[in-house]
Parts: sequence; structure tokens; C-alpha cells
Amino acid sequence: MRNSLPAGLIAIALLISTGFAQTAPENKEILSNGSLMHSLLAKPVLGQPYSAVQVHSTKRQLSDGTNIAHDGHHFIARDASGRVRVEVRMANATDGHSENILVFVTDPEAHTISTWVTGPGANKIATIVKIPDEKSGTTKTAPVQARQDTRPQPIITTEDLGNDILQGIPVTVVKTTTIVPAGRSHNDAPITKSDEVWTSPDLKLILKEQWEDPRTGERTLSLEKISRADPDPALFRPPAAYTVKNLKQSLQELEEKLKATQN
Repeated sequence: MRNSLPAGLIAIALLISTGFAQTAPENKEILSNGSLMHSLLAKPVLGQPYSAVQVHSTKRQLSDGTNIAHDGHHFIARDASGRVRVEVRMANATDGHSENILVFVTDPEAHTISTWVTGPGANKIATIVKIPDEKSGTTKTAPVQARQDTRPQPIITTEDLGNDILQGIPVTVVKTTTIVPAGRSHNDAPITKSDEVWTSPDLKLILKEQWEDPRTGERTLSLEKISRADPDPALFRPPAAYTVKNLKQSLQELEEKLKATQN
């Protein structure tokens, strides 16, 4: 992997994640399910450390009976101070080498998002972005007037399925069923889809979520191999051999490399 590739990926990912973090819906609590965006948007959780592997899978059956399945996984950890590490797998291991992993770390105390790449060809640069403190206040733009939706509206029902235990952790289970009426999505008959969520009130964490939609099949996200021990503090710091830069420095370096390739 060329060194310019990780730099470009890091810059783009940081810009996107920072934008989402600043535009999170107000007055709406977002709980992490182990995915990158949920982890960036979720409010910090203190005193409830954990580490786990998020496993995601999709299953779909075509009209001719053909089954299509896909699965993947990544590591996630949260320490007692609320710092979160999420790993995004970029390339599979080959020829006995380690795979390339893009690491994100959010620090609610320092108000930063850090990211770096590990694996063969990594450029050993960590980029840190400062996130504005919500207390400082930001200018709010006027809401855009939504265009009136004249299509038939979905019918949404929520069912409390009670309590359960997942991996020894008490959870609450809620199922939401949505009926998409005929004509809303170019469908000539109603479509029924469901979303079932297993939530740990203690950890403020979604341990499992399962969606079923006849158009896209079944999709599942679940946290496996959960440990409630406080993770190694080293997981939340760039590796010792890495150079730490801010976003401006990383973007300038990327721009210089791009100019060099054009000359």
C-alpha cells in the first residue's frame, strides 16, 4: 500500500465523522451498537468499560431460491473514562501478513477524534482533530421547510418484548414493525418490515439488532466476546512509533503529495 492512500482515507473519514458529530440530532439519545457512526454520535458513557467484537451479517434469498450471505466483524472498546476505540478493516490479510486496519478513537474529555492505520504499508502517522465543546455553543441555522409528503404514510407499531439475557448481561427487547402502504415506494401491495433491538440499560449499549425486510433480506448486528474489564489504556493512544499531526498538517501533506504526482 502506498503511503498516500492511508493519508487520503484518514482525511476523508475525519471530515465526514466530524461533520456528523456536529450535526447529531438534538434531544435524541443515541446508543452505540458498536458501529463507527453510532460510536461517534453516541453520548459518552462513564464508568462502564467493555470490549467486544461487532459481528454483522446479511442474508437474502432471491426469487429463484438463490441465497446470498455476507458477514464481517471488527473490534470495539470503551474505557471507564468514556474513550472509545473502533477498528475498521480496510484490507484482508494475505501471504501471512497482518490486515490493514483504520483505527478511530474518540476522547470526550479532550474533545478529540484520533485516527491512524495499522498493518503492512501503514504510514505511521496519527491524525488528531479537535471537536468543539457543545457547551461553547454553535450557531444554529434555520430549519429547512420540508416539502409536504402526499404519499401514503407508513404504519409503525412498537412492542415491548420484556427482558432477556445476552452473554450474561440483562437486556430489554423492543420490536418495531413498519407497514409500508401500497404506493409509497412504487409497491403495489403493502410491505411489512421489522426491527428488533436488545439493549443493555446498564452499559447503555445495543448488544444486538436485527432487521427483516422482504426487499433486502435479514441483517443482524451483534456484539460478541464481550468483556467488561477496563481495556488496556494503550489502545486509546497512537502507537509509540507514530508521528502525531493535526488535521491541517495531514491535509497539507496530502496536498503536497498530490502536487508531486502531477509534476
